[in-house]
Amino acid sequence: MRKKVGRYELVQLIGEGGMGAVYKAFDPLLHRTVAVKLISAKLDDRPEARERFFREARAAGQLSHRNIVTIFDLGEDEGQPYLAMDYLSGTSVAALLVRGARLPALRAVDIMVETCAGLEFAHARGVVHRDIKPANLFLTEAGEVKIVDFGLAHLVSSELTQSQMILGTANYMSPEQ
Repeated sequence: MRKKVGRYELVQLIGEGGMGAVYKAFDPLLHRTVAVKLISAKLDDRPEARERFFREARAAGQLSHRNIVTIFDLGEDEGQPYLAMDYLSGTSVAALLVRGARLPALRAVDIMVETCAGLEFAHARGVVHRDIKPANLFLTEAGEVKIVDFGLAHLVSSELTQSQMILGTANYMSPEQ
């Protein structure tokens, strides 16, 4: 594992997905803990994957809403694309489901209301997430919902979506897709 990416000091791996890995990191300039996402090495040499990664950061970086993770920085270090975002303490809805947790009905409704508020905000700004699923809904320790991983985000004005690629998680995709 690299010890540093850009100005960020990587502390520990906190998650991996199809687009890359996320690390808990320290920003020595602002003296705060952040999360740093690195594009997967296997995708790094594919131009469309690199562009999707940068599109994620640009799309999410436009959004400032209490129910959407905040993107702080986007960059490249020795050819390694990365983005720095708010470090969240808590758990994903997926992790709760894996543990067999049963949420009270009112809490489940609250989660959906907060999720819809974040999505409504994003949609009003031309950004469609395209991969809403339990793993991409994070519950902070304060109980707030944060939508994460705009890796498949679609900027309505983008021409990159004309590629005829099917993007998303099959079990969570809308039928028309």
